[in-house]
Amino acid sequence: QVDRATTHHARLGLASLTNVVRGNFLEMPFDAATFDAAYAIEATCHAAKLEEVYSEVARVLKPGGVFLSYEWVSTKEFDASNPDHVKIIDEINFGNGLPEMRTWKQAEEAGAKAGMELVASIDLAVASEGAAPWYGRLEELEWQNRVSHVFVSAVDAVYLAPKGLKQVHNMLVEVARSLVAGGRTGVFSPMHMLVFRKK
Repeated sequence: QVDRATTHHARLGLASLTNVVRGNFLEMPFDAATFDAAYAIEATCHAAKLEEVYSEVARVLKPGGVFLSYEWVSTKEFDASNPDHVKIIDEINFGNGLPEMRTWKQAEEAGAKAGMELVASIDLAVASEGAAPWYGRLEELEWQNRVSHVFVSAVDAVYLAPKGLKQVHNMLVEVARSLVAGGRTGVFSPMHMLVFRKK
């Protein structure tokens, strides 16, 4: 991925403006107070403890630096006593390899624990009344998933598919269904935008 990014930057004439580095968002290979700004999009949801990622981001930001993150969170609509809501969130966690779904409020609090001030917290999944639902494309793929299920089942039945292909395919189809259910019910957002400023 580093090689691909470097190649694209060179092709676009951006090589002198960029430096692509392979790293771990819990142990970034940068000195403290290095950056004016940072962002993360649909990445930090994979961290076991969000405040640990945010603390590492705060470490490499200069005082007054800004951090923007798109978080996968359960929304204000999520009801932990509703078994359907819990099932949807559990399926999203399982299918996407997430440790545990955080609430939007827990994500806000993680920034405060990391020593950053919350500037904005907006669920972009529902922020625009004119935009199409974020899960619309996944809904459109439902019929294709049914067709591909028949094909994958057929090649699996005659031992032409690699071992485990059918199980992985079925899991991905279920993940898509759970994401659509999360969107339809409003209990899940893949794009809750948080903006923090380092104090």
